[in-house]
Amino acid sequence: MDVRSINWLAQHLKTGREKVRGRAEQFRADYSFRLEKPDGAPPTGEERVRITQRTRGAVLDTIVSELMILANTTWGQWLHEKGTAAIYRSQASLAPGVKVRMGVRALPHAGMGVPCYAWVTSPLRRYVDLLNQWQLIACVRGEAPPFAPKDTALLATVSAFDAAYTAYGAHQAAMERFWTLRWLQQEGCTELDATLLREQAQGVWLARAQGLPLVFTALGAASAAAGAQVRVRLGAPDEIALDVRATVLGVLRGGDAAPAAPEDEVQEAAGPLTIAVDVDEPPPPEGAAGTDNPVL
Repeated sequence: MDVRSINWLAQHLKTGREKVRGRAEQFRADYSFRLEKPDGAPPTGEERVRITQRTRGAVLDTIVSELMILANTTWGQWLHEKGTAAIYRSQASLAPGVKVRMGVRALPHAGMGVPCYAWVTSPLRRYVDLLNQWQLIACVRGEAPPFAPKDTALLATVSAFDAAYTAYGAHQAAMERFWTLRWLQQEGCTELDATLLREQAQGVWLARAQGLPLVFTALGAASAAAGAQVRVRLGAPDEIALDVRATVLGVLRGGDAAPAAPEDEVQEAAGPLTIAVDVDEPPPPEGAAGTDNPVL
């Protein structure tokens, strides 16, 4: 098959999934971060930050993603039909607050528009894919798979991987947020355009910056609607709490009642960190080492 034929197949698969979903897929922009410093020089924390947006929806990108989805869906369904245990990802609906779950049952994935979805195609990146490939290979060979249905080790893997995957995702989001705040300071950026995502209280919105991987709280948009494009003035970024707040200066384009982005795009790590400080902690005993002790 030539590239045109493969691209036609990918577009056909994508259109079919979107019909099941009931609406077109919305993708968040991907960003690359780079710290500019001389080659071989150790980091100092004062490097200049470059943030560039990666293009989504290119022909090659669509071909790769659609064929991977097809493979993961087909193999997951086949394992289910053979009664072979596997780890699946599912989402009951596209309703706000309904998140993607991991489990051992082949349930529909509403966000992707497929009857079931099992990670299988990336065994070098994720342990779940490797485990599912072990199950798949055993099934193809007609051998007993390493994990039986309701195997306690399989269920433990689901729980442990889900926790680790969530933790890594939060850490990645926090790193990206830190360097984005550093970029704002570096560029002296005090105003920018943003899209309103979700109203948290009267006139208090979560907003996503345009052209930056940044979600923040914006005040002063009482009469706006989700999806509205606004101009905001930023406060001083807090690199410790990873927080920045903004005030809406004006609405550039009105929104509508529909959410501007899927609920699962608003990550917890996109907000400020919660810092607990015990202000009632007693002072150290006399003669104890303090923070100015050079040994510490």
